[in-house]
Amino acid sequence: MKTKKSFLALALVVALLLSLGSTAFADTAAYQNTQAFLQAIDGYTELTATLVGVIDFAGEKYEQVKLSYNGEASDYTSNFSILFNEDQEDIVLYMGQVIKFDESRLSEVLTEVNKLNAQSTGVKLYVDTSDNTVSAELFQLVTKDSAADLSLTAVGFLIGFTDKVFESLADYAV
Repeated sequence: MKTKKSFLALALVVALLLSLGSTAFADTAAYQNTQAFLQAIDGYTELTATLVGVIDFAGEKYEQVKLSYNGEASDYTSNFSILFNEDQEDIVLYMGQVIKFDESRLSEVLTEVNKLNAQSTGVKLYVDTSDNTVSAELFQLVTKDSAADLSLTAVGFLIGFTDKVFESLADYAV
């Protein structure tokens, strides 16, 4: 009798999991550019990717991949996201927290971030006073044929840039 109950319980669990459908599990990329990027980074042991799924970002549909980089090209661990647009014509890389700073130093941080933004034509930095953080964003135009290569280049660029930003703002970090 116990075996029948265990089998029935297992069958019910399997049925429930199947009823959730494929959208409950973000293991397959919905967009071609996302899949091309995931294939391109396969084998990069210092880059860990987690496919999140399709999200709404700035009023458009993007597929999000969370990334963590810890390798020889950087003295720091970088945690950020790469977003692939539904129309497959652009990507956005976003690091939500380059640094966290003490609110008493807001004016100094704003001055330094303005200087850094004036020197950059790619990555833009933002100061969020709701949580006293500096974030970074990189917008990149791509095509279906160039998405994988440009995404890898953009990832390297963001990591290098935010490393330099962190060093520039390290005196303000808490």
